[in-house]
Amino acid sequence: MKIFSRLPTLLWVLAIAQSAAAAPDGYVEGEVLVTFKAGLDTTEAAAALDKHALRFERRFDRISRRRGRVSGLVREEGATTAALIARLRKDSRIETVEPDYIRRVSSIPNDLDFAKLWGLRNTGQTLNGTRGTSGVDLRHTAAANLSRNDETEIVVGIIDTGVDIAHPDLASNIWINPLEIPGNGLDDDGNGLVDDVNGYDFALNDGNVSDSANHGTHVAGILAAVGENGIGVIGIDRGTKIVPLKVSYDGETMRSSAIIDAMNYALALKERGVNLVAINASYGGNSYSTSERNAIKSLSDAGIIVCAAAGNDGVDNDATPTYPASYNTPNIISVAALTQNNGLASFSNYGATSVDIAAPGVNIYSTLPLGETPSVASVTLGGSTYAATALDFSPTSGGVSGSVHDCGIGNPADFPSAVRGNIALIERGTLTFAEKVNHAIAAGATATIIYDNTGDALPSTSSWTLGGNGNWIPALQVTRTTGEALVARLPASGRLSIVQNTALAYQFLNGTSMATPYVAGAVALAARNFPGDSMTRRRARILDNATPVAAFAGKTVTGDRLDLLAIIDTDADGLPDWWEMEHFGTLAYHATDDSDGDGFSNLQEYISRTDPNLTGPLLALKSPVISLSSAGATSGRQLTLTFPTLAGAIYQIEWSATLADPSWQVLGSPVSGTGSEIEIIDPMDIALHPQRFYRLARIDR
Repeated sequence: MKIFSRLPTLLWVLAIAQSAAAAPDGYVEGEVLVTFKAGLDTTEAAAALDKHALRFERRFDRISRRRGRVSGLVREEGATTAALIARLRKDSRIETVEPDYIRRVSSIPNDLDFAKLWGLRNTGQTLNGTRGTSGVDLRHTAAANLSRNDETEIVVGIIDTGVDIAHPDLASNIWINPLEIPGNGLDDDGNGLVDDVNGYDFALNDGNVSDSANHGTHVAGILAAVGENGIGVIGIDRGTKIVPLKVSYDGETMRSSAIIDAMNYALALKERGVNLVAINASYGGNSYSTSERNAIKSLSDAGIIVCAAAGNDGVDNDATPTYPASYNTPNIISVAALTQNNGLASFSNYGATSVDIAAPGVNIYSTLPLGETPSVASVTLGGSTYAATALDFSPTSGGVSGSVHDCGIGNPADFPSAVRGNIALIERGTLTFAEKVNHAIAAGATATIIYDNTGDALPSTSSWTLGGNGNWIPALQVTRTTGEALVARLPASGRLSIVQNTALAYQFLNGTSMATPYVAGAVALAARNFPGDSMTRRRARILDNATPVAAFAGKTVTGDRLDLLAIIDTDADGLPDWWEMEHFGTLAYHATDDSDGDGFSNLQEYISRTDPNLTGPLLALKSPVISLSSAGATSGRQLTLTFPTLAGAIYQIEWSATLADPSWQVLGSPVSGTGSEIEIIDPMDIALHPQRFYRLARIDR
């Protein structure tokens, strides 16, 4: 916990490095955040505002209840913020009144782009022209091997610009509200919000959490991208669920009132039993807000850690604080940015008493909203396929088929009646592209192909635009040569498609914004492995078990970088602490010990998921394990069992169809140990015997 005081001055926290010159925070004119003194209930507070001809625009009920003080947002059309503050400060019933400040965003798995994630495993690879230093990483792979693999739902809220919940590397890790029915326009769970199925947009007050830029989606991927799915990237804790708490309508700015509303929502989820353990706050500003600080303190009282970006101005937060990172509450972890060569990023803020820890924040590869991903387009006609490019703002389409009709340059009179329900081929010229497509829509066309009249250059991203979002039909750009070839083949049936290339739905970004979700993910990892920890113990587990870095000595509270392995294996003995405590009640035993004297080390027992306290010949009793094989199969597949062995030892595997009244039978011949793992295939077809239990006995003693 930080014990120093902090002054209310500013630093922006942006997605990329910014100027070190601080500027005053903006605020929403005509709005104030009001907190009444203790002892007034909501009715009395409303009556007090009514005497000023005012009312609550929003009330932060959960935060109010925890603090014992009614608080909320007050707005008056046509009034200035200064005038509202001056008027309300005279009311003896009001504890604080302050502006609604504007914050800004801070900008060996089989996952195909894992090699780009130097923060998880740094082998000295070169990324964006910079070669890293091998070993400067968070030891993610080793930590994953020692982590619990249970089905407990761990939830982290992301207060940001929104999240692309349809992204294939995020979709299955988006939190789902089990009490809300999607799309029915009703407040099914009675929390005052309609259709908060996956979270909520507190900027526009609806259930659409889609990203208003790309910041929140990038943050989400660092924290909780789906692992072992054969695509893209992987998050810190592969089972973490994320709640998008959208607070920005423009992708850059966010009001304090929306942020506090999002925190109030997170608190409500926690109080109803959702296992929400952390908030990621990759944003900031220089103005101290009592209301925001009180909201964060309420989260602390509920056991929720807030991971906050230190800022990207390259300055000392001890002298020039950034909020929320610099609030003195026991639940904040403030995060600086680490380079892939173990240094402090040139843009990163720091602070010997105000910034806690460092995490990777340079050349960070993560998810990009699908809407910003280049599409792949094509036209097929008469058995030939032609390259194409989608017009800017054209919708995607898995495929539109129909007869193709020559529609001149797209004037209303150029469209034959037969184009209705079919595809319009239009030459560039005179009209805007939006006018051409609108005329095609009016004629009943289902798609358009527009061909150039000047050249044959086909850009990967079209410079031709429809001008903005709308109810467009798919619209493609092709070259003059392609257009003339299509005209020559008419009349003919054709097909066009515009599909997003999801392999390109990723990007590199820099910033303490990117460093922060690594730490939020570490909170989730700690919660999964040590669910009984208090918030204070969980925070300490992260900060007390990290790797010292010379570049951060005197620059952060710990002087360390985040270390995921050390969080799980605090005594560095090769065994996860949670497993040792479950089996031994102490961390006094080590990986090389053989606690039960059965010839297997504790590490071998952990790998095999056997009981390290079980003496005698029975070493394992478990369901079918490891993998399936087609070796020796006649009609189906077989189970392959893998177990560690000692050189010279003799083993026998036995099986039973039930554990209720087991009848153990030998599986194959005795096996001689080699000192390494051995695989044994059960030749029985699992389609015929879907349930079999196995035990392993050492028979040479």
